[in-house]
Amino acid sequence: MLNKKCVNEKLLRECLLSLDIHLQDGALAQLVKYTGEIEMFNPALKLVKASGDDLIIRHIIDSLSPYHIFEKMIAENPTATFCDVGSGPGLPGIPLAIAFPQQHFTFIERMTRRVDFLETELAVLGLHDRVTIVPRDLKDVDNVYDIVTFRAFHPLFDILDDINTITDQRSSVCAYKAKEESISEEMKIVAQKCSSRWKWNVEELFVPHLDAERRMCILKKD
Repeated sequence: MLNKKCVNEKLLRECLLSLDIHLQDGALAQLVKYTGEIEMFNPALKLVKASGDDLIIRHIIDSLSPYHIFEKMIAENPTATFCDVGSGPGLPGIPLAIAFPQQHFTFIERMTRRVDFLETELAVLGLHDRVTIVPRDLKDVDNVYDIVTFRAFHPLFDILDDINTITDQRSSVCAYKAKEESISEEMKIVAQKCSSRWKWNVEELFVPHLDAERRMCILKKD
């Protein structure tokens, strides 16, 4: 029997306010429900290495920390499509899909137990009409997307050639990262190992209550 845990909705509200994120009606309830679902299934499925307030800060709020970066991209392209690569339990894809209710999302995830969890969450959260799950390896995907995200996934030099095939000159690749020096080192290896060529910049992110550096590396085809 799975046990439901109480989600700290007050902390969630406080963090969203700190980030100046104002969600549409019902979105906070969706985030609370999703957080509770991770808590409930995590012991059996090993979805994330966090629980309680740590889950909210390190995963839910961290996923939403570049909200205003994406907001600007959507303002420039209102029909922008998102692709979350290696979506896992839906991070950052599900929080972003909740936060941007007009956009269509694709989640690429090949692990069956995670795909099953994602399918359940889309039904529970009412997101199935604009979120598509692709249960394949990234190498087998041939659609093109406007905004590609990934978080806690492979190093840039391992996947940028594959991401190259699902992007065009207008696409933005948005990688959740930590230290700027580490990003620079990864990009040096990208220049050496990858056949695709990229221009890139780094945006600093703020995650309330998180004592760690967080940044977003934004890449476009060169």
